[in-house]
Amino acid sequence: MLRTLTCCVALFAMTSLAQDDADAKRVAETYLNALTGTGDEAGKDLLLGGVTMNAQLFSLENWEFKSKDPVKKEESDLAHAVAMMNDLDKAGRSALTKLMGMDQVGDDLKMTEVSQADATKLLGPTREKAAAFNKAHAVLAYVLRVGKEVYWHPKNPMRAVLQKAGTQGKYTIEVHRWVILSKEGAAKTPREWPLRVVRFKSGKVDSGWKVLPASDWNAE
Repeated sequence: MLRTLTCCVALFAMTSLAQDDADAKRVAETYLNALTGTGDEAGKDLLLGGVTMNAQLFSLENWEFKSKDPVKKEESDLAHAVAMMNDLDKAGRSALTKLMGMDQVGDDLKMTEVSQADATKLLGPTREKAAAFNKAHAVLAYVLRVGKEVYWHPKNPMRAVLQKAGTQGKYTIEVHRWVILSKEGAAKTPREWPLRVVRFKSGKVDSGWKVLPASDWNAE
């Protein structure tokens, strides 16, 4: 009886994983086909955080999956993750105050005030907090781009998701990452670039499967 139950649980887990793989791949294909014009333009709406102006204008001539990384998945305490993000932002406020020669930046670190140059400078003073975040919540930190300039980008869509997620209970996050090969221009010059499809769930939020966008100034 116990053996049968164990086999059933294992089979259910394998079926669930296969379904997640299929759903994530379907989202990736729908988005990529929208970029080439071979699919519905609405596929661009699959970007996490919505379609920016640059994303709306972006197009591809062709694409193919070249490879796929192992799936990243994490379940952890939401309150702890939010607290670590707040600690990192607090360190950022302190660093930004010094960088800008101001008396105080304020409790709300306005991402719109952080330029790319300022974001680069923030990496040094916030490195310890970023490293702790990466160690405790590796997959969430990866999607947030903790420890990189793009973390401070005003359009970082994962920050908006966390703001809606609350601070109670657990969260789960899953990331599927492909390397895409496209051949561009008259010479069909090959270019390889990453495409990530993510899903974040907490008691208050389920993002659904979404394409994690690159920022306007940092493809990683």
